[in-house]
Amino acid sequence: MTIARILYLALCVAALALLASASRSEQSSPAVHPEPITIRILDGKGGAPLAHVHLLFVAGYDDRDLRRGLWSAETITDARGRASLPGALKNFSFVAVWVAKRKLCVAHGRSPGFNLDRVRYEGMSTPNYCGTTAVEDAPGVLTVFARARAQDLSPPPAAKPPAR
Repeated sequence: MTIARILYLALCVAALALLASASRSEQSSPAVHPEPITIRILDGKGGAPLAHVHLLFVAGYDDRDLRRGLWSAETITDARGRASLPGALKNFSFVAVWVAKRKLCVAHGRSPGFNLDRVRYEGMSTPNYCGTTAVEDAPGVLTVFARARAQDLSPPPAAKPPAR
């Protein structure tokens, strides 16, 4: 009887060890993603790029991390309304983007969390409730629609008088 009991206990310990190692392997571990992610900020009404606007990013592994704002960064768009996602945030699973002092063209004004794997492979765009502007998604590009201010939109080029 004692040998059977010892074998039974050894089998139970081995099963528990196997379950414990399997549950550890299911936890999400950070992965390194070298490819860049471009954030493109467009006017929701006319589709013009919003140049030199301040962007706020919050990243995390799930929606709870985004709500808590544990990992964040800031950057400014270039003259074409584009910015790169800061390197420290590229390796997370989700990111939320806000344009400082501008309203987003989403239903509740709150930036939804975007799955960065989907952005890397397919590209994504925020909903556009400001107008009918739509863009084609491109891999590695996240397009965010926001309401532009008058100073955000560049004036049309002045017409040159005809040469005589």
